[in-house]
Amino acid sequence: MSLHLLSDGTTFAYSNIENPKVCYLHGWGRDSQDFLDIIELYPGLAIDLPGFGKTKPFEFSMNPFEYANYLDKILPKEITTIVGHSFGGRVAVHMSLIRKIENLVLIGVPLISSTSNKKSLNKLDIYKFMNKLGLVSADTIESIKNKSGSLDYRNSEGVMRDTLVKAVNDNLEKKLSMIDSNVKLIWGENDFEVPVSVAIKSNKLISNCELTIIPNHGHNMLRSKSKSIYEVLNKL
Repeated sequence: MSLHLLSDGTTFAYSNIENPKVCYLHGWGRDSQDFLDIIELYPGLAIDLPGFGKTKPFEFSMNPFEYANYLDKILPKEITTIVGHSFGGRVAVHMSLIRKIENLVLIGVPLISSTSNKKSLNKLDIYKFMNKLGLVSADTIESIKNKSGSLDYRNSEGVMRDTLVKAVNDNLEKKLSMIDSNVKLIWGENDFEVPVSVAIKSNKLISNCELTIIPNHGHNMLRSKSKSIYEVLNKL
């Protein structure tokens, strides 16, 4: 297993094979280490996305499509399979619409906005509207975000906090029917961050798709269920 820089000279990646055909994209607040057990079973290239692991963040905030567009320019053209977990899966979907990707493996990816997210956003929208009317200050808005926002939001700063907001607002539902890759959805039965209901609905919207549910596991199961994920990959 070797750590090296991609062609941009700033993005770090682990690989254990020459001319990899598989690319692994990690979730928010994670890094390529999540995939090291899986790579041992199914060789490929695991990236530290900009702003995570050893890779420095962009100078300005980027949405998942912009991440995908950036990666398209620096990833080897031989890549035909992308495995994406959570945020990395968002990026993977956009990449499949930019370049030809034969296989798309999505693990616990928020492909469709959940009801709980919509409720919290609506509450925040009310305060933003009050701010426009001069009824509450910008500091109050920021305080509300810090108190009611997710742990990921509270742990993010500067450019990465703005990037997270853009990611959360990236609703992929209308793009799912446009995917022509062979798609495998892998979900933890007890995923409370991205419920199984999201996977079931997404499975119906993607034309060439198969859903695998891992019993008794949640959102972050890449290390604990690496063999189960490998079994899906090995059938591609």
